[in-house]
Amino acid sequence: MNEVREQEHHLTHTHLITYMKTHHQDWLTDYLAAKKTEDRVYHSLMRLCQRFSQRYQFSQRVPCVFKVKQGELREIHEKFASHFWAKFASTAHADIINVDKPSVYYDMPPGKTLAKVGGSSKVDKSQNHSNRMTAVLSIRSNGTMNRGESRP
Repeated sequence: MNEVREQEHHLTHTHLITYMKTHHQDWLTDYLAAKKTEDRVYHSLMRLCQRFSQRYQFSQRVPCVFKVKQGELREIHEKFASHFWAKFASTAHADIINVDKPSVYYDMPPGKTLAKVGGSSKVDKSQNHSNRMTAVLSIRSNGTMNRGESRP
């Protein structure tokens, strides 16, 4: 499972069942024979795969597509870290501040509206963009957090 995900391939419970059919046919046959009904066979096997995944800290998530592979990102991170600490090795940890400016979007205009069948869906005012607020978050290397706000 780890190798499949490290290579950034899809991994589902169906893939786990296929793996069992291919590599552990005898065990799977015995497991399925112990179930009372065909309906229970599917649910029991799927639940077994879900529990197995959860035990090894895998969860179902929406797949994301990235342009750079995870291994390449890890290399970039390690190069940056070594360059950073070579440059700032003599700086006190309390003087190193990591700053982030996440944007918070609010008052989103609805994508759809209710309209009478055969009637118009026009609205009196069109708002194309939502409002945005930016929060400044900072944390020092020693763990002290600072919070501030900036105006939209």
